[in-house]
Amino acid sequence: MASPARHFAPIDFKSRFPALDGIRALAIVMVFALHYGGGTHGGPLLNLVNQVRLRGWIGVDLFFTLSGFLITGILYDTRADSHYFKRFFARRSVRIFPIFYLVFTIFLVLTPFLHYQWRGGHLLFLIYMGNFSLAADPSLEIIRSAKFPAASAHLVHFWSLCVEEQFYLVWPLVVWFARDRVRIIRIAAALSILALVLRVIMVEIVRPSNLEVSMIHQLPFRMDSLLLGAILALLLRGPNADRWQRRCKFAFLIALAAFIALSFALPSPTAPWLMTAGFSLLALASAGLIGVTLRPGSPAFRLFNLRPLRILGKYSYGFYVYHVLWAGAWAAFVSFLTRKLHSSLLANALSDVLNFATAFLVAKLSYDLFEVRFLRFKKYFEYDSEVREHRTNFAEELKV
Repeated sequence: MASPARHFAPIDFKSRFPALDGIRALAIVMVFALHYGGGTHGGPLLNLVNQVRLRGWIGVDLFFTLSGFLITGILYDTRADSHYFKRFFARRSVRIFPIFYLVFTIFLVLTPFLHYQWRGGHLLFLIYMGNFSLAADPSLEIIRSAKFPAASAHLVHFWSLCVEEQFYLVWPLVVWFARDRVRIIRIAAALSILALVLRVIMVEIVRPSNLEVSMIHQLPFRMDSLLLGAILALLLRGPNADRWQRRCKFAFLIALAAFIALSFALPSPTAPWLMTAGFSLLALASAGLIGVTLRPGSPAFRLFNLRPLRILGKYSYGFYVYHVLWAGAWAAFVSFLTRKLHSSLLANALSDVLNFATAFLVAKLSYDLFEVRFLRFKKYFEYDSEVREHRTNFAEELKV
């Protein structure tokens, strides 16, 4: 295995970092724990576990930063491509759209049987603007079933998919027009500062109870989570890639320590520091963690390169999409188990294990049997550099 001290060379979008799948696994476990890890109350240890679980939403921030890192790398490396926009959006579409629209197709098919009560605001999810619907009416996070309430469909987690898709629509234009690496870094840094300023303003003028849907779920206030990943991608493509990669460890440790210290000092989930600087600290910590993981042989690399984490990370997108759709049914199952086992703790533990296994199985089957059929279309949208590489390899094979 390569030594962690080895020089870290500048990367490009064709570089493969399997350990990043391990980071995806961490993010999805955190999100799952937030949604289903309840019931851990009753003593100092369980209360501590619950406090950690309640911060599982950090997994979404980690997803955002990783997405910004990967997408910006692709956009920057292919900015001179002959079909820059067409190929980028086509490749994103075959990866993201299939299961997203599959879910809504399933809901439509089940509507006559479960009597789903569709409302106009739900339709905005179909064009990745559902986060605006939720800002206007938070009750739109559920498509209620008039016949079986426990089978109501939950859409609340789709807000993050909307934010990412909106970022994908805007950021390619910025990279294409700016072109220069340093200029793009400056733009990303300025926009990150703007996001923080906008959050400070919102905290001052909006009631805490309304901040989640009106601020946390909206791209202008969350773009720094994506843009810190973008900045990392560009720094690691420059001549000082090795130096910047080494600094990632300190960025991660300092930002994480500051976030933890503030969390203990001011634990309120709507504390002003969390809604403002807190998100910036998480974006910096996420970027630092990603950067540290990229160096082969480092402790972070060895951890996130573990095969179970890489496997879970491979199916993390489907896992995220599917895992909370029928949360009400799992809540009803927990109630049933509690009555049978006479223990809320055991009921929640058993339900969580079954739920996690089910979500993973569904995500794996979805990927293996459905998503890969669409992913094969990527070969029709290869970038110029990939086409040249294939031609060169073919020519070399002919010589042999």
